[in-house]
Amino acid sequence: MSSAGFHLTPIGSNDFLLEPSHNLDIGDHDGLILEIIRRLQDGKSRRLYYDLADLPVIDLVYYAWLNRLARACRTINVQMVGIHMQPTAAFALSHTLTEPPQFKTALDAMERDRG
Repeated sequence: MSSAGFHLTPIGSNDFLLEPSHNLDIGDHDGLILEIIRRLQDGKSRRLYYDLADLPVIDLVYYAWLNRLARACRTINVQMVGIHMQPTAAFALSHTLTEPPQFKTALDAMERDRG
């Protein structure tokens, strides 16, 4: 299911994959969050995987967006997991974070099934 700047796909077991595109406008974060949360509730989601593969660096503005979305997900009992984070993004974040992110991270959506 595509929308302005992202694609949200059910991937089984009440899990959804959010793939942001290059034209995702996080400046309208309230509108985006409302749309994503509505779709997750409609789909009875319990986990949202956020694909970070196309982000070589996650700056503080984008990081704030991710945390905002993760907190909103938590209010509807949906766990948000960032996946496919590039090493450059992880390295940059490790130098700027002062507290743990509001979302979990994993290599990919299948990691939970591996031990």
